[in-house]
Amino acid sequence: MIIDRFPGFLQSMFTPFEAMLSRPQFRHLRWMVLALVLNGRKAKLVHLSGIVPKGGHRTSWGSFLSAPWDAPSLLAEQAMRMLRAMRPKAGEAIYLLIDDTRITKRGKKMEALNKIWDHKNQCFARGHMVVTAAILFRGVVLPWQISLWLPRSYAKSGYRKITEIAAAMIDSFEPPKGLKTRVLFDAFYLAPCVVRACENKGFFWFSVASKNRKLAGRRYARKETIRDFSPSVLKHHGQRVRLRRSRGWRWMRIAAVDGSLSRLGQVRMVFSKRPGDPWKKVLAVVTNETKRKPREIIAIYEKRWDIEVLFKELRESLGLGDYQVIGRDAIERHLHLVCLTHLVLTHHSMEAVGAKARKANTKVDLPKMTQRLTTLREAIRREQLQGLVNKIEHRKTKTMVKKYLFDQLQLQTAA
Repeated sequence: MIIDRFPGFLQSMFTPFEAMLSRPQFRHLRWMVLALVLNGRKAKLVHLSGIVPKGGHRTSWGSFLSAPWDAPSLLAEQAMRMLRAMRPKAGEAIYLLIDDTRITKRGKKMEALNKIWDHKNQCFARGHMVVTAAILFRGVVLPWQISLWLPRSYAKSGYRKITEIAAAMIDSFEPPKGLKTRVLFDAFYLAPCVVRACENKGFFWFSVASKNRKLAGRRYARKETIRDFSPSVLKHHGQRVRLRRSRGWRWMRIAAVDGSLSRLGQVRMVFSKRPGDPWKKVLAVVTNETKRKPREIIAIYEKRWDIEVLFKELRESLGLGDYQVIGRDAIERHLHLVCLTHLVLTHHSMEAVGAKARKANTKVDLPKMTQRLTTLREAIRREQLQGLVNKIEHRKTKTMVKKYLFDQLQLQTAA
């Protein structure tokens, strides 16, 4: 369906951006986000501009992506606005999830390209690495910051490691007062700069320790690595418990030890393994919240999986890696627009939930991304058809056309 007018029920979400952008930029922002909702996994400018002709030609959209406007502030402000709308209560827990995703590109003229390892095809390729920070609160994932990592050959004097980008994100995170903040990341980000950023802000952090790390303590020699002593700890001190995992309930064997990691300080390490797995598959979850029970530590770290789900939604449903622009600034603005589109879909679903989204200590059950897209697209089509029907003056013809069009829409939705 070709959209000829911007949906009225989405106007309120974009109104706060009007003061932050010029009139043409505000117009392009709204239409591009709407086109990303309707794109059908095709996020190239030529496809997006064809869906919403009133949004402008693809060349003007390319100019919009290259123009100077503050995309990070728009994304962060919208995420925090949605968080405040949930009315957080003092004592609730909020999670900051940090991870990176890799986007392979065949183009050779794009800026900031670097040799990366493609996990999907198990080979090296040229592409971009994108560091992302997302807020998880009451089960709702909100993309908050996204940053394109620049290789040393491109950034030169302004080069930053990926861990330094993550540390800067943690430094800039200001959660609502009274919330307990926990930062979750994988083993790659278990670095002194990231841990120091968490502790400076008073946040607790949860991660996975590599098996070649050494734990110093009263019962473990400094020369002993996690790989060496974790099986014996599980065998002699572990207990069999039933834990809720991301894909249902599972029996696990867990054991906890306290000690210190080099340059990271005092930690609690929890070893876990499924009963049927070999001993070499022991997972070591580590945190600076040393008073937590072992099973609680495992359950908290399980929430990091939500950022992997977020990456899948951004890439497969909204076209995170489908950009064809050359400049670094244009690439970063495309990434921010895709995340902003994700927030639009979440906002629309939360409005349907209503007051339940504002209930303290209660998980908000939102539909999957495919269902959110279907629901919003159907609402947009209904409004477009209603606008078309309202132009008909003859009452009988108007009733017949309305019945036919909405019956066809219902058949398409059911199919």
